Amino acid sequence: MESLLDKISGVSDHKARTEQYMELVEEKVASGDSAGITAIVDHLVSEQIPQAISRKVVSHMASQLQSSLPAEKFEQVADYTVTKIRDAGMAASMDEADFQLRSDLYNYYVKEGDFTEAATALAGVNLDASSKERSAEEKADHYVKIAETYMMNDETVDAEIFVNKAMSLMSDVKQWQLQLRYKVTHSRILDSNRKFLDAARNYYELSQTPSTQIDSEELLELLGKATTCAILGKAGPQRDRTLGSLFKDERLATLDQLDGYSTHGQVLSKMYMQQILRRTELRAFEDSLKDHQKALTSDMGMTIPQRAIIEHNMAAASKIYENIRFTELGSLLEIDAHRAERIAARMISEKRLNGFIDQIDGVLCFQDDTDVLRSWDERISEMCLQVNKTVEDVEKTYPQLVAP
Repeated sequence: MESLLDKISGVSDHKARTEQYMELVEEKVASGDSAGITAIVDHLVSEQIPQAISRKVVSHMASQLQSSLPAEKFEQVADYTVTKIRDAGMAASMDEADFQLRSDLYNYYVKEGDFTEAATALAGVNLDASSKERSAEEKADHYVKIAETYMMNDETVDAEIFVNKAMSLMSDVKQWQLQLRYKVTHSRILDSNRKFLDAARNYYELSQTPSTQIDSEELLELLGKATTCAILGKAGPQRDRTLGSLFKDERLATLDQLDGYSTHGQVLSKMYMQQILRRTELRAFEDSLKDHQKALTSDMGMTIPQRAIIEHNMAAASKIYENIRFTELGSLLEIDAHRAERIAARMISEKRLNGFIDQIDGVLCFQDDTDVLRSWDERISEMCLQVNKTVEDVEKTYPQLVAP
């Protein structure tokens, strides 16, 4: 093989030399000679071969490998080739061959179920250094595809890198399918990073996509994800607004039709109405959570749902009591008094709870700084919404009552 390659490299005419290299590549690919192909690759990426020739020959080879070689041999040869191209610093000059091989490797790894390797293969492409001009949509699609694939194995850190790359391009993207894929992937990353309220808002926005573009059951699934994240979010004004939007959505009543969401609507409604929740009411909800949603937090050894419920009950207690001893509060929250005091102190410092602590008497004093008239208006508005909803339910059940 070495002598044959040396003989071809001695041909003075560039066109003839290129054609002879291509014929040799075709012969080795057709016979499935992976050792011969890798020897050709080593030869072509050497400094002795003009890049104009090596670029054409490697591109010719890249277009044939996946369709001509058995799967295992293809993976071996393609991986070897992209590694050699990278190590030789020729990724820019051989960008099209590199892109072809990495795209084919991506398809191979996805078929094998190895999503991390698939994403890593595609992530090796440097679109900014490519000689081919690509549109914002093409680049965004590439980055979102990588992020989606990393998320198949919950590789959040790597996925976030490529979602952020896509973010700067999305303003120029007109395809709603690509916009949708980006938003779903971004929401999943926020969810995995425990930015639950941001994820809830994104999921809810997606759930309001017109049903002509997404199946209605998928929209309901997105509403369910929004509900889950809203329940897990940190108690405070921001979460209250998110809970309000979800509570007023008519589809919330049908959420129990989906597997894994049998009690989500009930839990969210109680949270929005600022009612105390008991642990026994949360078993089905907690069982439906993913691993990252019920992981232990770094503070006080609580799981994420435990912290969310305790903080909610703390905020709910502020609507019932003007002040309460920590021994009684601990009993109400089903935790010890010392932990109740620490949680209250943190919520007050983060301005998620209005009040102050009397440490001498061991009392938590709540403060209500709500505008009375504004609160009254909100209650009237809520009552009107409930009346309208009741009227609509009656009309659906007894249409003869509203018949002309």
